[in-house]
Amino acid sequence: MPARILFVHAHPDDEASKGAATAARYVDEGHRVVLVSCTDGAAGEVLNPRFDTGLLDAVPLARVRADELAASVRAIGFTATHRLGFADSGWHEDPADVPDGTFARTPLDVAGAALAAVVRAERPHVVVTYPEDGGYPHPDHIMTHLVTMRGLALAADPAHTGDAAAPTAPWRVAKVYAGSAFPRERILALHEAQLAVGIESTHAEWLATRREDEPPPDARVRCDAWFARRDAALRAHVSQVDPEGDWFDVPLAAEIAAYPWEPYQLLASEVVTRLPEEDLLAGLDPDAWDAAVGQPGTG
Repeated sequence: MPARILFVHAHPDDEASKGAATAARYVDEGHRVVLVSCTDGAAGEVLNPRFDTGLLDAVPLARVRADELAASVRAIGFTATHRLGFADSGWHEDPADVPDGTFARTPLDVAGAALAAVVRAERPHVVVTYPEDGGYPHPDHIMTHLVTMRGLALAADPAHTGDAAAPTAPWRVAKVYAGSAFPRERILALHEAQLAVGIESTHAEWLATRREDEPPPDARVRCDAWFARRDAALRAHVSQVDPEGDWFDVPLAAEIAAYPWEPYQLLASEVVTRLPEEDLLAGLDPDAWDAAVGQPGTG
């Protein structure tokens, strides 16, 4: 039976830079793979020097990023997309600088309830979000982790009524992962890959900042056959991604030879599995899970 997998991301472009090849693989294997994008991306900066900023005189950045997201979704192949529509908080080193009314300032139960409604509607077996620290300290990435965990708790709670006009049955998720886009082992592999093909490493300084005893990922999903789809999704974000920039500084063949996986941290599992995993669906029987959890009123 096909599984249902839900990826929860903070901004338009995150779905391309974190787990895109994994999502594309599971789509091609016949699973329902759904994207949640939490914010509108309107506070993002234009990061591609080749982007025609004159376009923004006529079209708001939020609309540009929505169009880019749609193109990225087509490249990856997501089955469905849910945009929660919260206001992008923007990058702030000091959390006190985050503006009121933005995603990172939204009451957790409000944002969590919005995600819980999606979880109950989609009934995913697996959810992929961010680690507790956000993967990097953007306020919206940290908030995405918090909202995901709260949303899952609300979705599973029979006492959470959600939208009284359109009540939905509780749903419990079997496995929850955090995408770990750049664990130390991947940075090291890409560093060595660049040196091996005679390119000056763009990962050396980054590597020097990471602990040598950093724990390895809990799961490595082999998805090198889908790296080209990942790269197409990245290039769809024209305002954000320089097609000649850092995202493409390792030749694709060298990257595939050095690190053909996307890595994940297992945050929670209600099925028996053994680490490290090679599949986010390891230990999961979707049909059996639906039979045990999917009946109305069971929680």
